[in-house]
Amino acid sequence: MTRPLEIVLSDIASMLDKLFDEAMAALDKAMKLVSGEERDAVQVTEHSREAGKLRQWIVEKSVEALARFQPMASDLRRITAYMEASYDLFRVSRYALEIARLYERMPLDCGDTAREVTQLREKVEEMLSMAYMALQSEDAQKARSVLALDEEIDRVYIEALDSLSRSESLDRCEVARLLLLRHLERIADHAVYIASAAYYVATGERLEPN
Repeated sequence: MTRPLEIVLSDIASMLDKLFDEAMAALDKAMKLVSGEERDAVQVTEHSREAGKLRQWIVEKSVEALARFQPMASDLRRITAYMEASYDLFRVSRYALEIARLYERMPLDCGDTAREVTQLREKVEEMLSMAYMALQSEDAQKARSVLALDEEIDRVYIEALDSLSRSESLDRCEVARLLLLRHLERIADHAVYIASAAYYVATGERLEPN
């Protein structure tokens, strides 16, 4: 017989799937503004707004489940992880919105940045997907793999900061590039946080970044 708590957890997990899709869609649309494929941030705004609604629903249902069922052990860890991941995915959508707002206002000749950060963007999306898959499957090893990918993102961002420190002046495109790299770096950090939540569900311990 299925426990009532399991039904609630399944509902929350289903909404978290939708939140993940909205966050990834927001990021995809935002990067299309970076590449110049699109010039309107409306769709990114809509995805981010929907992500916010889903996150609120998940938090409310999770708190209700905590109060009603007083879960222990793995059930408690799962609810906690779902709430944490809902925040991280919402933040991904918000960083995507910041990218969209930035590049909606940039001149079209800043498109070179898109080609430069293509691999970085793919790495960030890989991290998000891997972290979320780790949470879905409660896979501790997959969660650990996310941290290794994060090192490359950090390296590129630090190199950009080093370049900034050697420059006497920056044009608009260079400023936009640095902000884009910063937003992608923060999105990667949230992928790490989701991986940490996945590791917590699987092992009862926290996965600490390197």
